[in-house]
Amino acid sequence: MQLLAVYVGLLTVGEFGAYAVGRQIELFAPALSLTIFLALFFFMFWAAWRVAIRIA
Repeated sequence: MQLLAVYVGLLTVGEFGAYAVGRQIELFAPALSLTIFLALFFFMFWAAWRVAIRIA
């Protein structure tokens, strides 16, 4: 249960970061922002799981 809680917490923080990066890129390159956001969005699922395993 602790592993899942750590994963969800890391994923929430990471997805907020992906959103923030996407919004900042939208100011300079609107056509590129969706691609970068989606790449970061799906990358965070993998990265958060790897980090959660090491923490918990």
